[in-house]
Amino acid sequence: MDQWQKAAGDWVDLARRSSSACEDIRAQGKKPLDDHWADATGKTAGKRLEDLADSLESGGDIMKGVAMVLDALAHSMGFAQRTLSHAIELANEHGLDIQDGRAAGACTGAAPVGPNVPQNVRDAYTKEQGHISTVNALIDEALREASQADEKASAELDKLAKTINVSDTSQAHNEILVEASHIEFEMLSGHPGRDGHAAGPRVVGRPDAAAAEGPDAG
Repeated sequence: MDQWQKAAGDWVDLARRSSSACEDIRAQGKKPLDDHWADATGKTAGKRLEDLADSLESGGDIMKGVAMVLDALAHSMGFAQRTLSHAIELANEHGLDIQDGRAAGACTGAAPVGPNVPQNVRDAYTKEQGHISTVNALIDEALREASQADEKASAELDKLAKTINVSDTSQAHNEILVEASHIEFEMLSGHPGRDGHAAGPRVVGRPDAAAAEGPDAG
C-alpha cells in the first residue's frame, strides 16, 4: 500500500508544480505582454502563452485525478489487508489453519452422526464449522475488496492516460477531474470509518464539493 500512497503524493506534487507554472506564465508572461505589446505580434505571442498556460492547468487537474485514484487504491488495499489480517487472527484464536487460502480445522469430512456419537463431539464439530465459515467469509471479502479496487483503479487510470493531450481547462476540471473524484468516492464509500473523503495526499484546486466528492482542498 505504501508504494501507491507514495505514488499519489508524487502526482500531487507534480500537479502543484504544473499549477504553479501556469500561474507564473499568466502573471509574469501573459499579463505584461497584454499590457505592453498590443499589436498583432504581441497578440500572437500572448495566445501562445495562454495556450501553454491552459495546457499546464489542464495537466495539473488531470494529475490531481491520477492522485485521487491512487490514493483511493492505497486506502482500499489497506482495508482489504486489514480484513485479511482479521481473518488470520480469528483463525489463530480458534485453532484453525489457513491452507490454500481457506480455513481448515481439526474436524474433517462429513458431520459426525449416529447414536454412538457423543453430543460434545457433535457440538465441537458444529462450533468449528461456524468458525471456519466466518474466517472463509472474511478471506472472500478481503479478496473481493482488493479485486474490486484494482479493477476500478486500473480502468480509471487507463482513461486518464488517454487524456494527456487535453488542453481544454473546462473539460479537464469539470469532466475529467470530476469523474476521477467520483471513482475515488465509489472506491472509499463502502469502507467503515470512511465517508469517501480520502485522508491521504491533499489535492489543491479540487472541483466544487457539490459536483464531486473527495479530499478537502489543500
